[in-house]
Amino acid sequence: MPNRSEIKGIVNDIILSLNSRNNDYLGYWATGQFYKMAQENDTNTVTINLLKKSINPYNKYFIGILEVYTEKFNKNINPRNIVIESFKEVTIEYNFEQELNKKIHKYIGTGKPYTIKLRVETEFGGTYSRIVGGYCQPHNPNKESRRNGF
Repeated sequence: MPNRSEIKGIVNDIILSLNSRNNDYLGYWATGQFYKMAQENDTNTVTINLLKKSINPYNKYFIGILEVYTEKFNKNINPRNIVIESFKEVTIEYNFEQELNKKIHKYIGTGKPYTIKLRVETEFGGTYSRIVGGYCQPHNPNKESRRNGF
């Protein structure tokens, strides 16, 4: 059974990696791609459920990111000898065009404020979450460089 500090550490590690500029999917920054998808679906929110392997709004282009994020989660729990069955819920929620929050949006960047929330609920009733944010523009391959190796 994972303890509270282990779960908090997992949540912290994963949320910081999701908010990183190195959070690429198929060579481009994933957050920008999610922003574009949200706009195309007339929403400001993209929700990913790792245990149900679902993304809302659904887009078959992002099916592969479910495996990428699940692998990222597993890489954080496996060294701690925690099994995925210890969790009841693992959701990632991207919210775009957010109000500026100086606690979350510490640095002025290009684009509009966004937040990412990671919520983890254990089988034993503990719920842990963290919200981070930054600034983002919708993905535009004409203005972005694709990361090498893709």
